[in-house]
Amino acid sequence: MKKIVAIILSLALLLGCAAAFAETAEKAELGTVNVNGAYKIQGKIPEGYRLAILNQSSTAIVAMLMPADSAKPTVTISVAYAEDWADTEKLDDVSEEDLAEIEASFETEDAVNIEYRETGHGTKLMVVTEAVDQADFVDIYTIYKGFENEFVMTPGSEALTEENIQMLIDFITEIDFVEA
Repeated sequence: MKKIVAIILSLALLLGCAAAFAETAEKAELGTVNVNGAYKIQGKIPEGYRLAILNQSSTAIVAMLMPADSAKPTVTISVAYAEDWADTEKLDDVSEEDLAEIEASFETEDAVNIEYRETGHGTKLMVVTEAVDQADFVDIYTIYKGFENEFVMTPGSEALTEENIQMLIDFITEIDFVEA
């Protein structure tokens, strides 16, 4: 009886390890930043997309999620260290006054709507869309470990949908800053 229990526990552990490995194996590296400690930035690329790194330095990464289908939206990703946020862990930690200043920086560009959502891990996201019937872009902004993270989604041949926005939020949820 003890052998059967031991075998069952061993199989459960083996399956758990395999599942954990499969989860990390699916993440692609967006790049490495090295400010106050190096971080590898990794994310699970949405199905039907590929990642293209456009520019990388020790303090910033610019990349794109490019769809295989031209009807789907494209996402430009910008991760940049911001001295003003050096001691800020997440956007959740920003004061109401500072949050109002961030909002104002988006409002000067276009007539926009700003709302807040959360990642699957509970991190606050600022979602900025044009204040017209059909948005030409969705800009999702957050702060993490002193880095400003901005994800700008522009439509392909089809209009942006709530499903597109949720796909982007799911992508952001899966991003990891892994200490190198």
